[in-house]
Amino acid sequence: MAVDARTGAESPILRLPKFPGQHLSVSPDGNLFVTDMQLQPFGGEKGEWGVAVCDVRGGNWTMIDRFQGAEGATTWRRNHPHPAFSTDSKRIYYNVNKGKYTQLYVAECG
Repeated sequence: MAVDARTGAESPILRLPKFPGQHLSVSPDGNLFVTDMQLQPFGGEKGEWGVAVCDVRGGNWTMIDRFQGAEGATTWRRNHPHPAFSTDSKRIYYNVNKGKYTQLYVAECG
C-alpha cells in the first residue's frame, strides 16, 4: 500500500506479494523500495531472512539476499536487516547476523 505523505491518500501497489517485512525504505529517486522479511511464509527455513527490492509501480521485484538471522550480535534483541538506500539510490545497505558479529552488507543497484 502506498500512502501519499501530503494527502494521506492510499493506493495499492499491484502485482507484488504481501511482504511480511517491517523495515521498508523508498529510494531517494522514488523509483524503488527495499524491504526485509522473514522467509518462512515464502517457504524459507525458520530464522531465515531476505532482502527484496521492488518497483514502486508494482509487478517487478527481486530478492537480493537471503540468510539465516540467528547468529551475530549476542544481545537480548537480535538485529533485523533494516535495509536502506544510499542518498544517490545506487546502493542498498543492510545488516546480516552472520558468525560472531552483525555485519553490514552493501548491494549495488542497476
